[in-house]
Amino acid sequence: MLKNWQKISFLILTVLAFILHPILCQPAIAQPALSDVKPGCEKKVIDIQEYGGLPFQNPEEIKSQNGLLETTIEVKYGENKIAGCDVKLRSYNGKLVGPTLRIQSGDTLNINLINSLPPETNPSTPVNHNKPHAFNITNFHTHGLHVSPDGNSDNVLREMAPKKDLNGNSPEYPIEIKLPEIHPGGTDWYHSHFHGSTALQVSSGMAGALIVEGGLDRLPEIAAAKEKIFVLQQIAYNEKGELENYDDLKPNKWQQSQRQITINGQIVPTIEMQPGEVQHWRFIHAGIREGINLELRHVDDSRRIKLHEIAVDGIPLDHLDSWDRIELEPGYRSDVLVKGEPLHEGQESQEYFLIDSPSIPEKSLMGVGEAGHILAKIVVKGSPVNMELPNDSELAAVKMKEAPADILAEEISGSQKIVFGLTCIPENCQQPTKVNFDINGKEFNGEPRNLTLTKAEEWILETGKSVVPSHPFHIHVNPFQYTRLGPDNKPETIWRDTLLVSQNRPEIVKSRYTDFTGTFVLHCHILDHEDQGMMELVQILDESKKITFLPTEENK
Repeated sequence: MLKNWQKISFLILTVLAFILHPILCQPAIAQPALSDVKPGCEKKVIDIQEYGGLPFQNPEEIKSQNGLLETTIEVKYGENKIAGCDVKLRSYNGKLVGPTLRIQSGDTLNINLINSLPPETNPSTPVNHNKPHAFNITNFHTHGLHVSPDGNSDNVLREMAPKKDLNGNSPEYPIEIKLPEIHPGGTDWYHSHFHGSTALQVSSGMAGALIVEGGLDRLPEIAAAKEKIFVLQQIAYNEKGELENYDDLKPNKWQQSQRQITINGQIVPTIEMQPGEVQHWRFIHAGIREGINLELRHVDDSRRIKLHEIAVDGIPLDHLDSWDRIELEPGYRSDVLVKGEPLHEGQESQEYFLIDSPSIPEKSLMGVGEAGHILAKIVVKGSPVNMELPNDSELAAVKMKEAPADILAEEISGSQKIVFGLTCIPENCQQPTKVNFDINGKEFNGEPRNLTLTKAEEWILETGKSVVPSHPFHIHVNPFQYTRLGPDNKPETIWRDTLLVSQNRPEIVKSRYTDFTGTFVLHCHILDHEDQGMMELVQILDESKKITFLPTEENK
């Protein structure tokens, strides 16, 4: 047990246990035979005092040079350890989290993706393409980038197959993604996105941060701040330390497994700060199953500390939003600044916890009570420093230069509608003969929604008849404008690419289709919903052109 954790008193742990207690008791589940359980991989509460507390580590990083980021990423089984469990999971480069890719506007990403997974035994067919399949086939999506969706760029219709036989060579796939000369600086990410295996691969850890450096990073107050990257993952694995089918991704399985949310593969890491120090924290929700309600609380009295948000979904805000709590749903990103509070007279240190506060069923992603989690520990100690937060005029200048121009009412020339549906046959869902995952009443079938380049439209987003109350809407290539209530409870319009859509609460957003024609997708970012049909093809055309649905097979 680590010495830092021994300082936490029984009373403090009792208070936090009350704060983070599950809203609903989970039902008892059948336990596997002891012979099937690998030591340390049991479904039980993870002891964060035993497995947490190590110093926070950013993922390894690869940075562009002279306008080019050139690297190789290998998809293969990685053998790692999570809280005493030896896991064997599909991975990028054998790690629990992929390397951070750091680029700038105008740069080119040249990635040689090697698929070293074993031969595929469960390929797609027209009959089963909306059932989980092709667990060893992959591709590569840059979530948040405004780039071309075609060819060797951010093309999620590519099929990157594994070896043809165990002793054969691992196939290689070139990826070339060119950023526009003006692109918002901010926090994005990348992950696998082959329809049928997306959820299984991302839940195994196949995700990484993608940082576009921009004007925010050059502001003096932010340039002086230490940067922490938080790839928040809900890595799923069974009692053997494996993830080989979708049974372990079924609704409620994450809660029942009592696995711990990891940060860059770590469990409850420790972050050190000085009094008065400002740090830049980049949050990425790279899980698929459960919402995260971020709060920073004093250990001694549970008082909240402000999270000062400067960007959402990789696009700068024009002012500082100071929150007590920040909602992260699957696919969301948030850039925040955190300032260490001064020590009181006689104090040698202060301790905070970054927590995921619990959710009641009505407010949770899956309609069941979500327990809270301690995500990280923060220790403030040492000599005080005097670091400032950026002012609103500085932030506004960056947004004016980098973010898309606001969409005006007179630009709107049409509308689109999305209704998420998830229904069972029969309706009670206890033993369904069929479960429908659909958008506008249709499961994914390759029929495109045609949009016109340069046009701006209003989108109406709804969750209709559904056995879960909410679905995160995500669309590739072009972000959209959304009006939310800020921390002052006043409306503010921001740019996003992912948005939670709840029943009885339609959302209206606006989008403009710029720069790129081509074919991509929109979908629910509960990724097993996407794999099972809650996805739609989108095609952006010049008015003078018409093209047909692009095939998914890799161009040879």
